[in-house]
Amino acid sequence: MCGIAGFIDFDRSDASAEQLIDSMCKIIRHRGPDDQGTWVGEGVALGMRRLSIIDVAGGHQPIFNEDKSILIVFNGEIYNYRQLQEDLQARGHEFETNSDTEAIVHAYEEYGDDFVKQLRGMFALAIWDRKRQRLIVTRDRFGKKPLNYYWDGQRLIFGSEIKSILEAGIPREVNTEALDEYLVYRYVPTPNTLFKGVMKLPAAHTLVYEQGQIKIQRYWDLPFTPSCDDDEATALERIRELIKDAVQVRLMSEVPLGAFLSGGIDSSVVVGYMSQMMSQPVKTFSIGFEEDDYSELPYAKQVAEHFGTEHHEFFVRPDLISVLPQLVWDYDEPFGDSSMVPTYYVSKLAREHVTVVLTGDGGDEIFGGYKHYAREQAISRIPGPLRSVLGVGSRFMPDGMRGKKRLRNINNDLSLRYVQGTMVFPVGSRASMYTPEYFAGLRGHNPYDRQARVFKDVSHLDVVTQMQYADARNYLVDDIMVKVDKASMFNSLETRAPLLDQNLTEYVSSLSPTLRMPKDGTLKYLLKKATADILPPEILTRKKQGFTMPMDHWFRGELSGYAHEILQSQRARERRIFNQDFIGNLLQTHQNNKLVNHSSAIWTMLCLELWFQIYMDTPALHVEHSPQSVQTVHN
Repeated sequence: MCGIAGFIDFDRSDASAEQLIDSMCKIIRHRGPDDQGTWVGEGVALGMRRLSIIDVAGGHQPIFNEDKSILIVFNGEIYNYRQLQEDLQARGHEFETNSDTEAIVHAYEEYGDDFVKQLRGMFALAIWDRKRQRLIVTRDRFGKKPLNYYWDGQRLIFGSEIKSILEAGIPREVNTEALDEYLVYRYVPTPNTLFKGVMKLPAAHTLVYEQGQIKIQRYWDLPFTPSCDDDEATALERIRELIKDAVQVRLMSEVPLGAFLSGGIDSSVVVGYMSQMMSQPVKTFSIGFEEDDYSELPYAKQVAEHFGTEHHEFFVRPDLISVLPQLVWDYDEPFGDSSMVPTYYVSKLAREHVTVVLTGDGGDEIFGGYKHYAREQAISRIPGPLRSVLGVGSRFMPDGMRGKKRLRNINNDLSLRYVQGTMVFPVGSRASMYTPEYFAGLRGHNPYDRQARVFKDVSHLDVVTQMQYADARNYLVDDIMVKVDKASMFNSLETRAPLLDQNLTEYVSSLSPTLRMPKDGTLKYLLKKATADILPPEILTRKKQGFTMPMDHWFRGELSGYAHEILQSQRARERRIFNQDFIGNLLQTHQNNKLVNHSSAIWTMLCLELWFQIYMDTPALHVEHSPQSVQTVHN
């Protein structure tokens, strides 16, 4: 695991290129504190920071092929690299190391651009083919590892983190449409970033630079098309086998290894199988809150005792004033999912004991675990006239009241209902949220179109499958994977997600939708039945809780003043983006009306304003030595 960076700039001297690639690597030192490697030549530079996991002694990068004509920098882990190595050696390739990185170089020699289809794992990588003057950059199937790039028609600059790209001195301008979408989704959807001109390479895509042009294409998809006729008994047995295998291959490590444990089904399944396979007790790590309604620690402790793990816990308290600016710097973009904070803390806790952890990420998307799946399945059965009555009734409920959004949106089509159901700002509030001048520049932009296009691609599928596909393509990649990568790598910790194993996900998505989600709306039906023999019954039957913070309490208490100071500061007002009456009403209503919960909206705005202060107001700021040097202005 590490971070990578690089560029193609034929007008830059070698001396200048060496200085820039060194700077691009040093600013992401947190991703790889153990080693740095760079290569410069022919107008091209590649670099990496390494967190040593496999072949600790011999895995220094960049790594070359036999005649040094092809080189690679790589972030991730390839779990089938030993099989690849054996196959490639049989085909005549010579290896100098025992690292998974070198297997990729030779796979490219052997299979060309299709080499990526041979890789089982998580990765973001760049290969420079010196003979063909050709760069290939690619990202794993679910976007577990990030990759951003900047292309102005002459220069191509890329990196695991945007802050590396900014080292090249590119213009710092705001992508206004991306900002508009951030306020809808609470993350900036791929392929945009909030920096104009900086793009995310989509998951399961490859970017090729050749002859002064770039080309981007998809190499894999998870279509959720029912193509397997296995009955339930066969499916359950196969799922058990595939989960066990997915966990087993992810135990490959030369450094200490553990697991995140929330007490939910997904992480409990992973820990359960780890405990069967490891000779020592699994080291498990959990985060909780003093507010009992938000804490899953009792469930995590129960699972830990059931499997005899070496368990570690940490309580998160409302100390955001010190940690949030650091996280905003780390994430490169504003991030409206407040679970970034507990994810950071559980990563910090784990890194004190291990270097690698397994997680339960992906279980909700693949096995159908979100409450809105069952809700939409039920809505699809409601007669149209009754839906209309319910929609009208929502008008008499106060804004922010529980259930108002769902009833108001009940007559919309699925894609719009799906997006609006997750929005934290009132539907129709865009015009009043922005200043008139700013909104005038957005009138032609529809932030819902991006999600609508995804749903249109799978409109022939059933309601639940459409949402699973959309979540796997968008929310999983741009929220969950970003959150886990950023929070863990900020602490130099590698995370691995067995439930997003390619073999497992392809099998489950090929099953009949009535197997994945029965008519009674049982969530994670197949996963629960497949693992009922190893999990405590209470874990199988408990309500889904989610990894959330007690923000509604905190923004009425300890953090109320902080939110007011940041969002109504002179800096924030001078941006002339948001209507200050809207902001003031948002804060005041949340403070005074306990029937209303605007905490997620306040959090979303807070992260955005801090991003402006850190990345736009102080563009010369470097945080190479410690993100603790990040400062925010309250007045």
